[in-house]
Amino acid sequence: MPEHGSRAPRRAALIPGVSAGRTRPDQIRGGNHGLTPEQVASSQRERVLAAMRELVAGRGYQDVSVAEVIRHAGVSRKTFYELWAGKEECFVEVYEREMERLLAPTLQAFEGKEPWADRLKTALGVLLGALAADEDAARICFAEALSAGPLALERRNAAMARLDPLFAPPDDGGAVRAAHSRAATAGAVGYLAELLNRETAAGRAAQLPALRSELVATLTLPFVERDQADAASGRDEPGAQATAESAGERAFLAAYGEIAADLLGRVAAALSVDADPATRLRAGVAALLDYCSSEPDRARACLVEALSAGPAARERRSETNRRLADLLAQPLRELRPSERIAEVSAIALVGGFQELVYDAVDRRAPARLPSVETVVAVARLEPLA
Repeated sequence: MPEHGSRAPRRAALIPGVSAGRTRPDQIRGGNHGLTPEQVASSQRERVLAAMRELVAGRGYQDVSVAEVIRHAGVSRKTFYELWAGKEECFVEVYEREMERLLAPTLQAFEGKEPWADRLKTALGVLLGALAADEDAARICFAEALSAGPLALERRNAAMARLDPLFAPPDDGGAVRAAHSRAATAGAVGYLAELLNRETAAGRAAQLPALRSELVATLTLPFVERDQADAASGRDEPGAQATAESAGERAFLAAYGEIAADLLGRVAAALSVDADPATRLRAGVAALLDYCSSEPDRARACLVEALSAGPAARERRSETNRRLADLLAQPLRELRPSERIAEVSAIALVGGFQELVYDAVDRRAPARLPSVETVVAVARLEPLA
């Protein structure tokens, strides 16, 4: 059974700047405030949703009343019921917003042409990282939604169904152990949901990223052979012997999948911050540089050794570069006059970055890495400064 009630509820913190019985800083005062009815309604809606999120994350859905929500939001009961039919409907709006914020980058991270298990690893890395970074969202989406009522369960089921594409591996000439089935997919999604519920309800959301490798190994087992699942998770199969002439390149590629997935996941997580596009772009570049600094061996394998490991390795490196460019193009689309210019700018950014860091990465000399501003300038992104 889901453990949504297992974590002892913590005392709810009031929304910043709010004390019981006092006016919120963003609360609209009465009188001639100069706002349209639509602006007033939007402000009231956002305040209520913020209050619902804060209180449910702090104490749990069952222990939060409408009276508390409207008091913390600074609206009347009449206003609340003009916006929602009741507490569950209001909570569902909070839930759907949070799930969209979590699932959109996860599904985007799954796109690409790499092997299925590598793309799954990247996507799960983004999801687990986002949950670890926002424990309130994790509790709302994977613990409290289970106890909020039939409407919340209906919307939860619809949201979890959006993860189905992650568990539909293509038939790649023998890697798929059995034909894709709805039962296998439902089982994989259900296992993932149960694990997230258990860990989140127990207050361990911050530790979720450490479970990625084991989680990938378990989730891929219904679809691929055991040795392929172990390779996808980054684990070594005891006693495995390399016999083929290209065994060295295959071994490199098995390790490379984990490295590239980790790199792409970190950049995707950095780009998902709630900030203006220029700040998000710099955060992505900073994540790349931090990876080179904190993981010198893995960065060298990804950026340097892949060039000489063989043609398949070079192809995978090119695919990783394309994925990086696709990620960095997201904020650039808001900063460039056209889609094509944004794409070209992203390619230039990836290429410029690799040229700038190549020597430092090759020598494993993090102190020689360039600054974020240097990368931005060389990629001709100076207007962002």
